[in-house]
Amino acid sequence: MMRATWPELARWQDVSYPLTGLSLDPQQSINGAETVVPTMRGKWTMTAQVVIAGEAAQLEWQTFVAQMEGRIGTVLVPMRSRFRPMDRNGKFTPFRHTAQFARSQTFEHWGFEATAISRATVAADAALRSTRLSIAITDTTGVRPGQIISIGERAHRVQAAWSEAEGTQNLMIQPPLREAVAAGADVELSRPVCRMRFASEGEGVIDENMARVQSVSVNFVEAV
Repeated sequence: MMRATWPELARWQDVSYPLTGLSLDPQQSINGAETVVPTMRGKWTMTAQVVIAGEAAQLEWQTFVAQMEGRIGTVLVPMRSRFRPMDRNGKFTPFRHTAQFARSQTFEHWGFEATAISRATVAADAALRSTRLSIAITDTTGVRPGQIISIGERAHRVQAAWSEAEGTQNLMIQPPLREAVAAGADVELSRPVCRMRFASEGEGVIDENMARVQSVSVNFVEAV
């Protein structure tokens, strides 16, 4: 299975990522009352409108689509949000770990990696399917409900957050942990990601026309 590199030159115009499959279809009794049954198997989906401007961005995007191989490949999709956790100085953390680099179409693969800044770590072991997480905060003022974090390749939205001791926070998260996590694992606050694949075979295809700027709607679903 191909692991694609995220196209950094693509620019989001609109993006939404709801959790789907949280419950079964409601069943009605003879008196009209509905029974909603939770599934505990909700997963992330994403719909984005992407703007692609210029030769480098278009070639990078075409490379990305080729690497995805329809629904076969996967990619770490950045879970962009407007209000991210703040650093220890009370400033919003940058979404990018590194500045843009000049790129050439001669690169075989696209994308650059930079050493991430560790702002929080898992404070205590957490079991598979757990919805509660204890984190140790270092370079941050803390996590707020509604924000998104990621651990490894999995994203989680914070439902509730509270502190019982200085330097630590307890979080209620959704969806439940996909796998057990050990104390000391990094918690990504600045640039949370989620391992995803295309929702259908034809996602991301752009027209081969002469327009310098193109836009495309693309849909992803979490690779569970």
